[in-house]
Amino acid sequence: MPPTRRRPTDDELLDAACVAFAELGYRGTSMDAVARQANSTKPTLYAHFGSKEELFRRLFHREADIMRAALLPVYATLPGRPVLEMVQVALGAAVRYGVEHPHGARVVGRAVNGGGPDPSLGRELLRTLIDAIAGVVEETLRREGRDPGPLGQLLASMIWGAAVEATRAAATLDISTPELVDWQITYTVAGLEATMARVLAGGRPPLDPGQSGTAAGG
Repeated sequence: MPPTRRRPTDDELLDAACVAFAELGYRGTSMDAVARQANSTKPTLYAHFGSKEELFRRLFHREADIMRAALLPVYATLPGRPVLEMVQVALGAAVRYGVEHPHGARVVGRAVNGGGPDPSLGRELLRTLIDAIAGVVEETLRREGRDPGPLGQLLASMIWGAAVEATRAAATLDISTPELVDWQITYTVAGLEATMARVLAGGRPPLDPGQSGTAAGG
């Protein structure tokens, strides 16, 4: 009598879905594709999750919890540091998360950019992460008697973008984690000092849309 196939757990099916959704996107991923990735069957997926939309939602919430657990404790250590050091610490945590959880990071990134069943699915997570950094930067600058202007939100958004790019690079270039983290931090921070100096002096960020026409014309 052939051995009975073990019924997969929810987490095992979510692991397979994570790979499929990361590589193909929500619309490009079928339940058949997830079942193949899981070495399981489509009826089993429906028995566990009911629909592709619910499967993606469950996966997103699991990966969002992993991301928050990796980043928010690091962000809690930022108060009291110089602003540039805050950026280096926060950026390092974000890039390391992206490299260590490439599929989960891509799933979260797709959801944040509207690539899931509900365009609003990732907005709360993104706002939580960006506000956690921006608030500390702004509070620090005010304590120093400076008007932070848009700097807090700008730096926090750049950190998110750097983490997304690190995840993409890790998936396509096969670069080891320490190298990738160091390169991303060096590359990103190198452009921040000029941006910070300009904003704190009362100017606009170098990529301000109001200056785009002048740049294009020059």
